[in-house]
Amino acid sequence: MEEDRVIIGRVLKGNKDSYSEIISRYHGKVSSILRKMLGHTPDAQDIVQEIFIKTYYHLPEYKTNYDFSAWLYRIAANHCLDELRKRKRKQRLTASEEIEPVDSHTPEVALLNKEGQRLLRQRMMSVEEKYRIVLEMRYFESLSCEEISHRLSIPSSTVRTRLSRGKDKLKEAIGHAGQGGDFHL
Repeated sequence: MEEDRVIIGRVLKGNKDSYSEIISRYHGKVSSILRKMLGHTPDAQDIVQEIFIKTYYHLPEYKTNYDFSAWLYRIAANHCLDELRKRKRKQRLTASEEIEPVDSHTPEVALLNKEGQRLLRQRMMSVEEKYRIVLEMRYFESLSCEEISHRLSIPSSTVRTRLSRGKDKLKEAIGHAGQGGDFHL
């Protein structure tokens, strides 16, 4: 398989058709990041397309000494966060954007789980972005500290610190919203 850097070099030299190789290589992973951060949303394919367009126009800024996939995933995560902020501003949370409950046995339990997930997502929006990103990658994408470190190009000690501080800030946000009690991440 051809290295990303070679393909990007061809794109930057004017061979725009080579970019389709990047899209086909990373479409699944970008879609997965989007689903984990935004839930199932009817405009998912449009958002994935926006991410790849944004990446294409920012290719000249890509530094080849960094892993391309980490750079792309960071753009995708940031775009998803922008989308979440936009949705929050519009105050239009719909059922299709909520996270589906996992393995529910009764309608009541399913409803409670769904509401809890929605509240958690809302409270996470009040946490500073640098903490929220690592929390989402750790708990919604199930990535290890090392994987997060690699994707964000920051030391794993910084990831662990941000996770710890982010959990504290999230617990504080939940407590301030009257949703306190025992909350464990």
